[in-house]
Parts: sequence; structure tokens; C-alpha cells
Amino acid sequence: MRPRGVVLVAVLLVTALVTMLAASLMFCMRAEVGASTAKMRGEQAYDAAMSGLVRASVVVRQSVADPRIWYDNPDIFQNQLVADDGANQWYFSVYGDDPSEQPTSVRFGVTDEASKINVNSAGPEVLTNLKNMTAELVDCLIDYRDADSDTRAEGAEQDYYDQLTVPYVVPNGPLATLEELLLVKGFNGQIVFGEDANMNGLLDPSEDDGDQSFPPDNRDGRLDKGLRGVATAYSSEPNTDRSGRRRISLNGDPNLLKGAGLSDKTVEFIRLYRAEGNTFKHPSELLEMRYTLKQEHKESRNLKVGAAIESEVGGEQLATVLDRLTVLPPDSRKPVLGLVNVNTAPAEVLAALPGMDANLAQQIVDARRNLEPEVKSSIAWLFTQNLVEAAAFKTIAPYLTTRSYQFSLRCVGFGVPCGRYCVIDAVFDMTSGTPRIVYLRDVSRLGLPFALDTSVTERSR
Repeated sequence: MRPRGVVLVAVLLVTALVTMLAASLMFCMRAEVGASTAKMRGEQAYDAAMSGLVRASVVVRQSVADPRIWYDNPDIFQNQLVADDGANQWYFSVYGDDPSEQPTSVRFGVTDEASKINVNSAGPEVLTNLKNMTAELVDCLIDYRDADSDTRAEGAEQDYYDQLTVPYVVPNGPLATLEELLLVKGFNGQIVFGEDANMNGLLDPSEDDGDQSFPPDNRDGRLDKGLRGVATAYSSEPNTDRSGRRRISLNGDPNLLKGAGLSDKTVEFIRLYRAEGNTFKHPSELLEMRYTLKQEHKESRNLKVGAAIESEVGGEQLATVLDRLTVLPPDSRKPVLGLVNVNTAPAEVLAALPGMDANLAQQIVDARRNLEPEVKSSIAWLFTQNLVEAAAFKTIAPYLTTRSYQFSLRCVGFGVPCGRYCVIDAVFDMTSGTPRIVYLRDVSRLGLPFALDTSVTERSR
């Protein structure tokens, strides 16, 4: 018979083991509950951020021609309440970069991708003018995206990429995202993202302290946003007029021009010009255009060789000409790539276009602030508002538009008081009239983009 002390010790030992097992199970259960709650709150933060994307697409769809509504509007984009689950209130804030060189706060709104230079369509004369771009980078980019295998002077084709430690096949086609530039020879994070490593559009202390901390910066008190601040891979528009009708080709059947809203004399001018073997490169050529006939035209007996004819297209007719006419083939349904919206592009982007300089670009930015949306519905306003003369207008017009179909945003969804958040980076396309997401990425790992002023949320209730 065992002593009672031994039995008691055994009982206590078993009791301790059972207690430890129970505590362990409770800990595991609490951990599972905590993990489940954290996951749920993470999903709620993501859903709140996606709600911001939906809100932005609806606002843009309803007021696409008026940037004043969607570009910087805290009343509809900052700290908007999505749901109250009893434990937390869930909000979203849609935001974008402040265009200033010393941004200390974000802009609550959407960004027009047509306000940037399209890296898939811009030629070397434009790409060279962008900050941080060199002749080598331009050549490498064009070689990466073009369909041929001919290496430009300082470029690189497939044979270069085959020799890398980890070789890969280049698309010889358009870049899918701006970040794809990192696959192009010579490009790196500093060129693409500048000093804005966390992509929040703010000049953070770590982005203005030299080599003291990441990222590298020049400590000049200004935020270099790299190509991401001025370039895109998405801008395009359909080759249709404002009413959605297919445009009429200047280089097609002249008889179709009678339905373009042009005067008879303008139609006759185009017919004679084309009859002598000439083609148009852009509808803007018709502005105050004069031409000396080089052939006899039996159907126009009053006109002889050497006679001067005029298009009779001035400021009043210019908007119609630009809206209804095209130089693309009559059966072409391809979108027009990379036109820059003169009504939304910053001066830095406008200045990169042929025929522009920093002074003219700033004049355009200053002038457009005081114009009504209807006046700005055509790039003709640059001429009718006396910003440029006819010759200068013809130089810059082929690169410009007043329409936008792709928009980007960043949105943070967050909960109060739990503090969980999710940040998304997105681009949506409005070409079909229905928003279509063409780019979506969760960038929460970059950290909270800015301090959330939850006191402002009270106004959204």
C-alpha cells in the first residue's frame, strides 16, 4: 500500500498537468479568436478601401468633364463612413499626390492618367525631356517596347536580356504597368519612384535627410517623385467625337466630309489638296491653311496652276474640325494612345511636349483656372484664348486632348478605434462608360501613408 503522500503528489501533478493543458487550449483558442478577429478586421479594412474605389468611379462617371469635382474634394473623398459594426466604425479616404514640390499634405481626390506622359507611345523627343531620363534610358525603353529586333544606338534588345544572370523574355510590346520599367535595362527604383519610396506623395523626413536613412535623397527640401509622378502606361481614348460618332478621315473619301459640319469652301479646299496627292498629318493643319495649286482641275475652271486657295478654318470652326475629323484610316477602330489632357496636366508634363517650354506650359496652367468647362471642351481654346498663334498651335495640337478615360487613385480604408487599415493603389478605365479596373494592388506593406485625423470623420456621419 502506497503512502498517502505519494498519492497526493501524484494527484497534484495530474491536476497541474490538466490545468496546464486547459490553459494551453484556452491560449490556443484565444489566439485563434484573435487571429480570426484580426483577419476579419483586415478584410473589413480592405472592403472599406474598395468602397472608396467604387465611390471614386461613380463620381468620375458623373462629372468626368469637371475636374473640380473629382481632383481635390475632401467633402466626398476624405474620411467617408462606410459601416459601423458596433465595435468599430469603418472609413475610407481617397487621395493622390499634391503637385507642389514641397508637399506637406495629400490631395483628396482622383488623378487623371491623361495628365501624364504615356511611356508606351511617347517618342524620344518627349521621353528625353522627362526628369532623370537619359539618351540610354530612352533607347532601352523604346527597344523594350517596339516590335523589331533592331538595337538602337544605346539600347538593348533580347540578346542583352539573354545574358543576364536570370534571363527573361522582353515583350516587344507595351508595358503592362509603370513598374515594369524596372525590367528595362538601366532603370531602377530611384528613377521610377524618385525619393517617394512609400508612394504617399509627401515629403517625409526620411526623404529629405540625405544618406541618413532610406531612401536616398538630395536633401534639397523638394520631393522628387520620379517617373511615377509624370508618366503612365494607361492613357488612351477612342477615335470618336464628343457624341460618340466615328470621326471622318481627312485622308479618306472626300464625299464623306459633307457630313462633318464643314463649310462648302472648306470641303472643296480639302478635296483639291488631296487631289494633288497630299495627305494630312493632323486636322489642326487646316487652321488658317493656304495652299498653292500645282495642277489644273477641270472641275474648278476658275482656278489655275499657281492659284492660292484657303481652308477658311479659323477660331470659330477649329473646335468642329478637331472634334469631327481624323487622319487615321476610315476603318480604323484602334484607340488613340498617349494624348495629354491640356486641362489637367501639370506644367512639368506640358513642358515636355514638342513646341512647348516651361513658360508656355505655366501660362496654360494659369489660364485654364478661369475658363468654364464648355470653353475647355476642345483644345481649340489655346488658340481662341490667344495662348498661341496658328503656327504654334499646329505644332502642339497632335499631342493634346481634353478628354480622359483612365484614372488612378490610392485609397486607405481604416477602422476606428481598432486602428486596422488597408491601402490600395488602383487604375480604372471609363472607355466603355462602365468602370473597369485595369490595375489593383494592395500596398499596405508600405505603411500608413499619412496620419489619420479621425476628428474629421464626425462631419461624414
